[in-house]
Amino acid sequence: MDTILEIINNEYWIFFEIAIVLLATKIFGLLLKKLGLPQVLGALLAGVVIGLFNLLLSKINPGLYIVDGENSVIGILASIGVNLIMFSAGMETNISEIKKNGVASIVITILGVVVPMIVGFAISWILPDRLFNQDISIIKQRFFFGIILTATSVGITVAVLKELNVLHGKVGASIVTAAILDDIIGIVILAVFTANTESFSIGKAFLQLFSDTPNSFFVTMLNVLLFFAAALGMGALIHLIFKKMSEHFPHTRRLSIFSLAVCFLYAAFAEALFGVAAITGSFMAGMMIANMKESHYVERRIDMSAYMLFSPMFFANIGISLDYNQIGKMFGSSNVVFILLFCLAFVVFGMASKFVGCGLGAKLCKYEWQESCKVGIGMMVRGEVCLIVANTGKAQGLISEEYYPAIILLIIVSSIATPLLLKIMYRKFPHTEIAEIAQGMEKFEQRHTITDGDAPLASVEQLQQQEAASQPIETAAVDTPVQTENPSAQADNKDHNS
Repeated sequence: MDTILEIINNEYWIFFEIAIVLLATKIFGLLLKKLGLPQVLGALLAGVVIGLFNLLLSKINPGLYIVDGENSVIGILASIGVNLIMFSAGMETNISEIKKNGVASIVITILGVVVPMIVGFAISWILPDRLFNQDISIIKQRFFFGIILTATSVGITVAVLKELNVLHGKVGASIVTAAILDDIIGIVILAVFTANTESFSIGKAFLQLFSDTPNSFFVTMLNVLLFFAAALGMGALIHLIFKKMSEHFPHTRRLSIFSLAVCFLYAAFAEALFGVAAITGSFMAGMMIANMKESHYVERRIDMSAYMLFSPMFFANIGISLDYNQIGKMFGSSNVVFILLFCLAFVVFGMASKFVGCGLGAKLCKYEWQESCKVGIGMMVRGEVCLIVANTGKAQGLISEEYYPAIILLIIVSSIATPLLLKIMYRKFPHTEIAEIAQGMEKFEQRHTITDGDAPLASVEQLQQQEAASQPIETAAVDTPVQTENPSAQADNKDHNS
């Protein structure tokens, strides 16, 4: 046993842990894909299985484990992963789509955010106050359940709509645009709720000029406003630099490196200067580079980096780092009835709240009731954004491990129910679509329709195949410095050598 512990404690054992995570997430992802479920869920379940194995090994000896979720290296890789995911999400934001679909998508999004937030807050009252973190406002913790429910992941919906050949119709365009707005509104709300008012921030330093103990609410709001103002101001300069670089050095690695630097700078400044969650900074950085000539090229490169290592580490680490002893104690206590009721309500009402909110928004915008139902169903599905929001809240004590089963169940059930219900609706009412072809959706469609709605973890294999098919010379230039007549490939190869 001492020999085993000595091997595990070797500094190079971390490579074995990384290998285990990568293999497990891929195997579980493929298994879930066979079942028609998002691969990102497979990565999460892989982490859960590893965490349970850790629990069993710890019963033999407290020093035994397969992957140490508390290892700082694992934590750093996971942190990079979540920021890359949010950066890619920001790069998907298509402002022209928001303008084009206008009022209808805005109304759908607002009600699709407000109703789930109210419902999440309401069903949290199933849980007695004693089950919450007593060091943080219990009302704030209850509201956080509503914030988790506001997130939408419509990748599966987009895949189904494309399969039915209605992605660019009235309903499809509304769902895609509402999902974009949903991300933006959700990230603003998350920034407000998770803002750090204890540590140094520019907003706090400013208010301390007038009071030694400034109100935490005013500190939060000022920090959020200052952050978004600074992000947009710097974004204008970054946008100009990126545009110039795209013109002079198209399809070169320096564009991706510049973009990564912007992502991490925004993440760092968000936390360090404004007390705003780092993922908010990453998302805003993505938005600053989105919708430009070379942004799609950069997004594919970023996705490849995330897919190969960082995203699997993030999703697996959620499952690995859960406190299974605490979960077991909670489910074995007298509080188990409250928790089971909450899990059931979280799944049922979590899906129903999106359906009602988004469907009602569509109906208010004079959609036919069949179209309203389709919009509501299409927005029900939850995915990686739910996990990211929950994980951010967990880091700040706003949610405990005991409630993760409810979130995982919501993702599973909504991922199964949404495509089934959409297909039933389109079979029953096939002629309610109006052919309103939406321009500029190709980027969103390409990313999601081939990934079953997942984050980069499930997307890049086919992106690589597509890129190899469409740009064979450029791909060759990436791997080996070959002679070519393709200007883009020459530029890429030149950048590689420099």
